[in-house]
Amino acid sequence: DLMTANVQLTERRRFIEAVLSGVSAGVIGLDATGRVTLASKSAEQLLGRSAEALAGQPLAQAVPEFAAALEQSLEGARRNRPLDQISMLVGGVERTLAVKVTRETVGDTDTGAVVTFDDVTELVSAQRTSAWADIARRIAHEIKNPLTPIQLSAERLKRKYTSVIKEDREVFDKCTDTIIRQVGDVARLVDEFSSFARMPKAELADIDLREPVRDAVTLHQMASTGVEVALDTPKERFEISADRGLLGQAMTNLVKNAIESVQSFAESAEKPAGYKGRVEVRVRRDGASAIIEVIDNGLGLPKQGRARLLEPYVTTKGHKGTGLGLAIVQKIVEQHGGNLSLEDAPMAPGRTRGALLRITLPVGSARQRPAGEPAKPVPKFAGAVT
Repeated sequence: DLMTANVQLTERRRFIEAVLSGVSAGVIGLDATGRVTLASKSAEQLLGRSAEALAGQPLAQAVPEFAAALEQSLEGARRNRPLDQISMLVGGVERTLAVKVTRETVGDTDTGAVVTFDDVTELVSAQRTSAWADIARRIAHEIKNPLTPIQLSAERLKRKYTSVIKEDREVFDKCTDTIIRQVGDVARLVDEFSSFARMPKAELADIDLREPVRDAVTLHQMASTGVEVALDTPKERFEISADRGLLGQAMTNLVKNAIESVQSFAESAEKPAGYKGRVEVRVRRDGASAIIEVIDNGLGLPKQGRARLLEPYVTTKGHKGTGLGLAIVQKIVEQHGGNLSLEDAPMAPGRTRGALLRITLPVGSARQRPAGEPAKPVPKFAGAVT
């Protein structure tokens, strides 16, 4: 009987291990004291920690981010609880995990718990982006219509009564100019929301990747911003299937953001003596992928909430930005089957901090695919946010 029971337990253990190995969600088993007894392969990958490092440790110490969910499960053991969404850094990248703690009881005795969790970062980001696209459409519809008559009325008042008003003429001119200027600012804001909500579909064609990148860099080199913008591209033609207009728009946004970051750092008290703002734009090939990198020595990117910078209306510029620039770049990159990653700039002479934004696109010809078929997505890598 003992031998038969042992064989059955062994078979059951192997079956459970086989099931867990094929499940994308992470699973952690806990004993009655809250110590880790089991961690699946998916749990190791999602947490970036080995099963050996987790085994035998209290979950609250091994994964402090799960401590609150574990405590709440004790209070709500006898009622259904919704999934907890927990943000944590994994490999330097902020991820959102949906966590569920299920208590195991025999009678009134608590015998342990099973913690299941999955990475829902992309799902949460997609939900926010979809919600903001709907808001953007409403803003464009509700606000843009009255802007034109307001501006025309202010301009008419200025033309018709400038020569008539003798008293407080300076105040009159100042007020009408303010109305016209502010209406222009609101119109530009609405245009940005409209462009985000109605992003045109990418029309892929065989182009030289260097051209849209070079156009974006040249535009900012001629702007006299006081920031050096350097370009490093292959000498030979670099053919890729892409929408030149959309890709140029994405590059313009990235270079503009990098320059503004450098300018903000140059105005801060943290800048070192002899600081010179510099933005580097690099284009290279890595196997079957085209890599575009924009590197600056400006303020850099925050560690906390970095992935959310790709969501609409999330910005580090305060009142100066709408938070739509990177969201638009993200949508353009997705349409090309690529990845966009936000990283810290590598250390180099004259660069002790800053940001690196990398676009990874699949290399291929539009002639090799049926009409209308999108580019094959490139594989994700550590740090990629899609």
